[in-house]
Amino acid sequence: MAVVGGGIAGLSTALHLSAESVEVVVLDAGREALSATAASAGVVAPQLVRTTPNGVLGRLGQERGARLLHLLAESGRYVFDLIRAEAIDCAAQPHGFINPVASGADAEQVRRLIEEWAPFRTDLKVAGVDETRDLTGCLGYTASLVDPSGGGLDPVAYVQGLAARLPPSLVRLIRDTKVLSMRREGGSWALRTAEGLVLAKTVMLCANGGNARLHPALAKTILPLPVYEVATRPLAPSMRAQILPKGHALTDASTDVFSIRFDRDGRLITACSAGAVMGRDALTTQINRRLVATISAYEATPLDYAWKGTAWLNSDLLPRILRVDEGLFAVQACNGRGIALSTIIGREAARLAIQPATYQPLVPLQRPRPVPGYAVARHLPGLMMFGAAVVKKFRRAPPERVQP
Repeated sequence: MAVVGGGIAGLSTALHLSAESVEVVVLDAGREALSATAASAGVVAPQLVRTTPNGVLGRLGQERGARLLHLLAESGRYVFDLIRAEAIDCAAQPHGFINPVASGADAEQVRRLIEEWAPFRTDLKVAGVDETRDLTGCLGYTASLVDPSGGGLDPVAYVQGLAARLPPSLVRLIRDTKVLSMRREGGSWALRTAEGLVLAKTVMLCANGGNARLHPALAKTILPLPVYEVATRPLAPSMRAQILPKGHALTDASTDVFSIRFDRDGRLITACSAGAVMGRDALTTQINRRLVATISAYEATPLDYAWKGTAWLNSDLLPRILRVDEGLFAVQACNGRGIALSTIIGREAARLAIQPATYQPLVPLQRPRPVPGYAVARHLPGLMMFGAAVVKKFRRAPPERVQP
């Protein structure tokens, strides 16, 4: 068995395969967590993106939709249970995930959403405007969905921990080795690298956006969303006590997504659209302007770290495993929910690889389909997020609260 990609999905797949005594070769083009994982904000968010459980059932049908919703409902706890079981030191914060809403939404709308989740999970709760403000320290939200199974972690340390738990007797992890081409040879796949060939009966592609260059059927199947991620300097205790005081991670439901969590040292981690190229000073100004406008106790703070990454999206914003060819599968595009979903999808990918003819994974198993109008569609996620940010800039906080 071969796995291409050494991020969360690839290493989780390898770990679950090794638990079934399957020998695995993992080929990673870079060093540990160099790509999508390193660009992650570290939020464990076991929730859907811009749809509802009923929307999933309507799109996938009752049986397939229910399987996906059960998977998503399990995903947050699955991550933290795995971290505990494997004793991975990754600053895990299993304190819950908050998904607040604004723009006219209220507690009743969140309550209806929780009712849709009821056949699949009963641990969700609604917080009204006052409780949402107390739990987040944020302004402008009318209600929120509180998911106790989510939270945050250090994504790089998490990947390093997964890699360290791979048994060397069964898993060979090869870094800095790019797969240059693949072809069928008899009943196996031949993966050519600069160092030679790897032959495997079954291959799981887990290179996310890099999958597209490995097989023509995967070209133009996912959409990029470029984002800037930043970590402020550790906040003063007076601010820290009023922002996410119970340790939740937060991602709101707006088009211009607002997300915050704290790392173990008290840095506030957040993000913004990378629709325009910005230098460090401009990025610091934009990030602080948004934080000051959104968080009542926040005062402008210099940035310790800033990095640019790409979130990969499916056109319907639902996760899937792709059956590319005989013995060839692909995991890609977890739509901004990569930590929770990539971990548990690794379990499903391993089961599928072991029983490709009979196992029905909880995540949809589909053939690759190019996104219609890809030349234009590939720019839409970034344009929508950037456009929403521009509109919001003129609607949010009073001018005197905005930093120049």
